[in-house]
Amino acid sequence: MTMEPVRSKSRPLLIALTVAVVLALVASVIAISLTTMAAQQRRESLVLLKDERLTALVDARGKVQPAVNKYLAAYKKARNAPASREEAEKSSATERDEFQQTIKSARTALAEAQASNTAGAEAGTVTGAVDLLGDSYQAYLDSMEGLVQSYPQFEGLFREDAGCSGLFVGSKAANLRERQTLLGQAAVPCREAVNQLKQSKNVSYVEFARTLDNEIAQLEVHAETTAKSEENYNEFVRLKDEYVKKVDDATARNAPDAEYRTIADELKALNTRIKNNRSEFDFAAKRYLNGVKEMPTLVEEVFSKNVAAQIKHHDTVIPLRVQVLKDAIDAELAE
Repeated sequence: MTMEPVRSKSRPLLIALTVAVVLALVASVIAISLTTMAAQQRRESLVLLKDERLTALVDARGKVQPAVNKYLAAYKKARNAPASREEAEKSSATERDEFQQTIKSARTALAEAQASNTAGAEAGTVTGAVDLLGDSYQAYLDSMEGLVQSYPQFEGLFREDAGCSGLFVGSKAANLRERQTLLGQAAVPCREAVNQLKQSKNVSYVEFARTLDNEIAQLEVHAETTAKSEENYNEFVRLKDEYVKKVDDATARNAPDAEYRTIADELKALNTRIKNNRSEFDFAAKRYLNGVKEMPTLVEEVFSKNVAAQIKHHDTVIPLRVQVLKDAIDAELAE
């Protein structure tokens, strides 16, 4: 009889343990390989972001302002030719298209810079710096786009037969009540134009529109006050003539002292009303004239002061945030 060899019970267990160890080693090698690959991709993305994408971003932004200036100059030149708004828009269409292409290129540069931070990106210093730069850069592009898009509305506000040109009605009115009426009529299309400008993506236009809206309201208030004061003055002249007759009549009748005292008291009260009316008129008239005189300065300061300050802000913040991002990239690459 042939005897079967006896199998060790430990052999299958040993084989299973060996296979498990091998699989664990393979998994470990794969994990190390994937981690190394991800780290390498992250480094390559950061180098690309710093050396190419940020350079392209800065270069693209540098072309925006010249494109804005070129369009504004072309449009204004056409309007001063003179030309209608529609004709000016056609004449400056090439410059506007060039601006739009410049903005599009800048937005593409921003998107590519943001995409370069996606490989292996985590919530950290670099990602935070990218987000801050993106917010500032996007705000700048929106602002410049609004500056161009709303320029025809802004530039045409006070041109002949457009928007707010009818506000200056002083020489057209025969009296102050007629001036107040004409102003109220002119304020209607002006407010419509101002409300359109309030929708601009450029904050300088919006602030100007709000200020102008308030100035129009103040002009209307002061126009009403001066008109009422003028009407009161005419009434005072009529009352003065009545009191002259009343005094002459009392004198002719040799009226008693009590009647003269009554007339004197009434005249004293009338003089107080005249003084108060004069004060109200002087105050309102001065404010009205100042409002009219300051209007050209208000318009001029939109670009000379407000837009200039806006651009200066972006020119300060964006380069600073670019540098912060570069420093954050260097720090991560050095780890």
